Amino acid sequence: MSKITFGKVLKNNLKCALCKHKNCSVRYFPERTKNHYINGTRYVTRCIKDNRKKK
Repeated sequence: MSKITFGKVLKNNLKCALCKHKNCSVRYFPERTKNHYINGTRYVTRCIKDNRKKK
């Protein structure tokens, strides 16, 4: 896992500020991801824009 630095957080916040998806659940998170742990299983929520780009 990569180290979170001030530059990465600033870059991701700028991407979120310019994004057209205003109701994204991970908006302004440091790496634009959120981890959920349910019964020991890890689920990752990612940015809508990043998910579409990956597909």
